Amino acid sequence: MTFEYPYDDWAEIYDEVYSELIHDIPFYVQQATKSGGPVLELGCGTGRISLAIATSGIRTVGIDISPKMIAVAKGKAEQSGLGDSCIFQTGDMASIHIAERYGAVLFPFRSFQSMASVEEQFAALDTAARHLSPGGRLILDIFNPDLRQLANEHDEAVPFHVQDVKLPDGSTIVVWGQNSWDPTTQLNEARLILEWLDPQGNVTRRIYREFQLRYTFRFEMEHLLALAGFEPEIVAGDFNGGPVTEESDDLVWVARKL
Repeated sequence: MTFEYPYDDWAEIYDEVYSELIHDIPFYVQQATKSGGPVLELGCGTGRISLAIATSGIRTVGIDISPKMIAVAKGKAEQSGLGDSCIFQTGDMASIHIAERYGAVLFPFRSFQSMASVEEQFAALDTAARHLSPGGRLILDIFNPDLRQLANEHDEAVPFHVQDVKLPDGSTIVVWGQNSWDPTTQLNEARLILEWLDPQGNVTRRIYREFQLRYTFRFEMEHLLALAGFEPEIVAGDFNGGPVTEESDDLVWVARKL
């Protein structure tokens, strides 16, 4: 099957594969509430974060480049009775223009890393700045780059186990990963191998999904934010405000528009 837009190939399976991904939701809901709203999410996927924020009473707009992801998100909003308070539309985070201004702009679940060059990163940050009210906050999370893992040639040749996702019917999705890291561009060509296992352990389905992520280091990100007109207020190593350490998987940012 041919998919016209990036991440269209995830729309059918995204909610099932990431059904256990909830640990970041309280953080984003808290930040959205603190901002007073409304909230703009860039790279919203199927609406996981936007819908949680709208459920808390904050009006939210979600943007994604994939029409198929947006179709799923719209269906979920209508089904939840949030069609008026949680609006979804297709658009490119690097270039979209909306008339409204927002109390907070979000790039959750590493969506900012889909920007594959410094130019694209600045374009996305400019989008955020243009759509923020004076003093509004930019909130995002990215991977904390682990060069030991990214540069491990074994992980390019041999898939490594990422996680098991238990489904309500007793089946399991086993997620495997492969990385192909280019240190000169800081781009990782990632492949996820998804295997559906029935309760007896038989593989009933296997699919491959490939995507590209640009990794940005902590102090590089600080410079990007400053040059784009933001003042970093928080950088944490997790969604509970913990410090950034060598073992941190995430870099979680809150930055104020200057």
